[in-house]
Amino acid sequence: MGFFRFAVPLALAAAAFALPAAHAETAQDGRFIRLSFSDGRPDAVGLEAVDEQLGKVGVRVSEVPIPEASRSLIETSKTRALDGKEQSRLLSIFSLDRDGLLDQIAKAGRKPAVEGGGALSISEKDVPPYPKVYDMKALDAETVAFLMRKFGRLHVNSADDGHGIDEVMTIVSGGPYTWFFALEDETVAKVRFSEVKDGEKGWRISYPGLGPHGGYFDAPHGLVVALAHGPERFVMRYEAPNVKSSRRLNDNPWIDFTANPPLLLDRSRDAGR
Repeated sequence: MGFFRFAVPLALAAAAFALPAAHAETAQDGRFIRLSFSDGRPDAVGLEAVDEQLGKVGVRVSEVPIPEASRSLIETSKTRALDGKEQSRLLSIFSLDRDGLLDQIAKAGRKPAVEGGGALSISEKDVPPYPKVYDMKALDAETVAFLMRKFGRLHVNSADDGHGIDEVMTIVSGGPYTWFFALEDETVAKVRFSEVKDGEKGWRISYPGLGPHGGYFDAPHGLVVALAHGPERFVMRYEAPNVKSSRRLNDNPWIDFTANPPLLLDRSRDAGR
């Protein structure tokens, strides 16, 4: 995705339980997934309804079991950042092989950006490669605000030859988290995922890097396993006139960028026009 492009570098340097699917915004345990439209139409609530809307632009949301082997790492991450060895252990638990990644693309109704899936370890210039772990405890307040400005703006990820990348983000713990996607009619969807609590399933998002998207992570703690594949090198772009909904790039109607730190809005700026 390009989320946390500098997250870990800046921070360091400057038996699964099967629960019911999230079919309503607020269950007794507070678990929900909600998609809000920037034009103000009624929200889509629950996993099935949200997935139906996002599937129109090749995005898939789903739930994934949290293996018992990851529990100690999740508990540790509530109080401190994971070290390198701990991150490697988490990646070994949640990473997908080529077949698994291609299966995520097929389930989303897409074709891979690069035939066969491309390289499984890819990166931007001077940025640690995917796969990687995004750890909220690795970020101080200044870095979080920087990332809100940097990655809250809708962008696309592509190589210089025009090939996009394919991305899979698995929310392992913590939250809430927010993603944004430009839809077919150029409205911007705000997708809010509730906190992944002990004993709950995680959230997984599969999407094309060439679709305008963004993210806003403000959770006090949490872990996201980030996978991306395709061309070995790619660029995060705020301008890409040849992609759909390109006019939506380099801004986000769901974020007030004049605030410090940038503020996630309950009501889209579009809806007030």
